[in-house]
Amino acid sequence: METVQQVRIQYPVASIAAFLQCTNLGGMEQVAYSLFERLKSRGFAMRVATPRPWGPGGSRALRVDPEAQAFNYKGKFGWRSFPTFRRHVQKVCKSSEKVWVIGTCASCLMAARLSGRKTLLSHHYHHFENKFSRLRWTAFYLAFGFGLDAITYPTKFTRNEALRIAPWLRAKTHVVRNGFDIHYTTEEKRLADKRAARAELQIPQGAFLIGNGGWLIKRKRFDVFLRTAQQVSRQIPNARFYICGGGPEENNLRSLARELGIADRVHFQGWIQDMSPYYRAWDVVLFNSDFDALGRIPLEAASYGCLCVASCLYGGLSEFLTNGQTGFLLEQHDPEKLAGAIIRLALDPVLALEIRQRAVKLLEQEFSNEKALRFYENYFRASHI
Repeated sequence: METVQQVRIQYPVASIAAFLQCTNLGGMEQVAYSLFERLKSRGFAMRVATPRPWGPGGSRALRVDPEAQAFNYKGKFGWRSFPTFRRHVQKVCKSSEKVWVIGTCASCLMAARLSGRKTLLSHHYHHFENKFSRLRWTAFYLAFGFGLDAITYPTKFTRNEALRIAPWLRAKTHVVRNGFDIHYTTEEKRLADKRAARAELQIPQGAFLIGNGGWLIKRKRFDVFLRTAQQVSRQIPNARFYICGGGPEENNLRSLARELGIADRVHFQGWIQDMSPYYRAWDVVLFNSDFDALGRIPLEAASYGCLCVASCLYGGLSEFLTNGQTGFLLEQHDPEKLAGAIIRLALDPVLALEIRQRAVKLLEQEFSNEKALRFYENYFRASHI
């Protein structure tokens, strides 16, 4: 049997095997990359892998672990490529004390279980999307929940959903809010940063800018974004609209912009590695979704002083956005009302400043990077004895 001293010799620094569901640039992945980088700066050795081919965020994973690997994902739930991925996981886990799975990926979770290491799951998805959701997530938690050491959720909303399905998980579950660095300090600096960002992006200084980013998929409702843009354009002639991201709906959205007569005002930017210049340049983030555990874009944008207007049919965004206090949040997709909120902010700089400052204060209190990092550091350090 190994002694404590021998274990310390074997693991000179705390080592984590981190397995990502995918390496895109969505909110879940962005949170993971940031945490990886911060943990590495605090002495953790990060071993990263994904069962899928590299996505647009792969370069960030490789910066954390130059030996990170991606695999071909073949068959339902990746079963055809699973043996190859599992062998790699087994190899990585031999020099890692704990396993961290980011995303509800069956290949990652099964490989982690077979490694014999304690496993933390970071669950970022909502649970009740349609009439089959309860059955699906019941099967998921029965299949994997017993083998997990801990599960984190980004909102109380998402954790409570899980406990409605699997109340026996309660002792393993934790709410760990996504963390954000605060970039907004004063109005003077924000305005100077806005001018600099617009110059960098070659955007007219006098335009009123509204943006959003993420996967261009149906539930993200970029069609609502465009219909709201049409309404705003009628009242604010110098308004311009920016969509950062990519996905299967892009061609449909471009066609819709043409149908609405606003194609010349809407700019599709593709996937953006660093969104900070856009957050600095934009006046408002317009976020729309049918289902979302917690949209990252509204909070990240607010950290730069960008105002948030949103509509979400089902999700945890209300834990950040309070109508008229930290932004505007509707429970239905109503382009006319969304446009009305945006126009109100454009015409009332006093209200805009009050909302901006309250949003930043809430981020500092409840959504700090340090809080999130402290949980993960304490969890992973606990095994390094």
